[in-house]
Amino acid sequence: MSNIFSHSISPAFTKQSISEFFVNPFFMGEDIRGAITVRSDIKGTEKLNKIARPSFITKPKVNPGFTPSGTFTLTHPNITVHPMAMEFEQNARAFWGSIIEQLLATGYKEDDVERMKEPDVWNKIMLPIIAQAGQQDLIRQMFFANTSQEELTSGVPTGTVDDDFTGYTGFMTHFFQDLYAGTIPSAQHIGIASATTAVRGEKIQTYTAGTDTAVTLTINGVAYSQAYASSATVTMANWLATHKATIEARGGINGVIVTNPSAGAIKCVGKYKGQSFDFTAAVTGTGTMAASGTVAAVKAGALASGEADSTLEDMIDAARPEMFEFPLVFMVTRSLWRNLVHTIKGKTGDLPLTMMLNGLPVPSYEGYPVLVRPDWDTWITSYQNGIQPHRALFTTQQNLIFATDGLMDSEDVESWYNPDLQMRRYRVQYKAQTAYLHSELLMLAGFGD
Repeated sequence: MSNIFSHSISPAFTKQSISEFFVNPFFMGEDIRGAITVRSDIKGTEKLNKIARPSFITKPKVNPGFTPSGTFTLTHPNITVHPMAMEFEQNARAFWGSIIEQLLATGYKEDDVERMKEPDVWNKIMLPIIAQAGQQDLIRQMFFANTSQEELTSGVPTGTVDDDFTGYTGFMTHFFQDLYAGTIPSAQHIGIASATTAVRGEKIQTYTAGTDTAVTLTINGVAYSQAYASSATVTMANWLATHKATIEARGGINGVIVTNPSAGAIKCVGKYKGQSFDFTAAVTGTGTMAASGTVAAVKAGALASGEADSTLEDMIDAARPEMFEFPLVFMVTRSLWRNLVHTIKGKTGDLPLTMMLNGLPVPSYEGYPVLVRPDWDTWITSYQNGIQPHRALFTTQQNLIFATDGLMDSEDVESWYNPDLQMRRYRVQYKAQTAYLHSELLMLAGFGD
């Protein structure tokens, strides 16, 4: 018997959504508004059922009877939401001596900012500001969350986890990791050139053995030691085998790659051009370490004239044909957008055309809506050391999924007054994760050297 679907699940059952089971089964486009699909019903781990594009299933009918032919491959990437929280507290005495003090509650609970006179300064003015900040922070994490993100000092990872980013995995992290691993084919990535050519940082440490017990190489604030074993060559080969995977899993886009280029040597290079790193070595014993081959990292500069126009055009040209069965959208850094504006104005003197998306006017390029993301520029500069500063994404909303555990969770605020500490406390809790369904429906630019 030949089944039309090949389908196996391990473990035997994990929660699945019936309504979402046949997502993109034939890569048929739908009338979709916006840029991201929000799934608000995922409480733990759910399988995102993905069906490969069918082909060659129609055959000539030359014999009587029934001859089944063709298969669909059904795969199940998991998405697991992780708990997040926004928590803060306020004591009304912080406002003493100000006009706001006159508007707060009075009496024995004078420290309780929830008890107020009119106008309701806290609930009507301050809480909405906090809520807006929380929403913007949610969007930051949606794109930039990275479970291996480390705090940076002078642009260099320190080995300390940055809990502002490590709650779950954001879209940017998926794209960088999967492009690097080849899960997203290199043909679906367009390189972006800048007026200043970026350079990858490099450095070599070479070990000359003496009467030693151990060697220690310190990379970006973390020391990695290895016991001496018979010779410098064997010791450094053992060091690499022991620590390579751990080191390269650190830091995400700000990480490094380590290799053993010659006998007794370890070479450290930035994972991406422009990223700096600290790399020192020491020997416990009479042996020595010598540094060589140092190449200073140079970051990409401003875009060359016309680069954004060339980049977006190349993304459309290189996109797989099935993408055009969907309503597509660009998301770009502000740096790319401004470069494109200068190019268009230089040719026509006019600003780019606009179109409606989700009821709002947005710029367009060759008829595709362009969502300009100045927030990307901010976070790339501030928390990714300005590495790969010019980025663009071309896809469809249905392909990008932000999963959370409740439709209204991000809007529900717990609030209570603690009389012991005289604090009004507020908390928003939710679970979150991101995923994309089909690499075939992605075109990236600026995500690789």
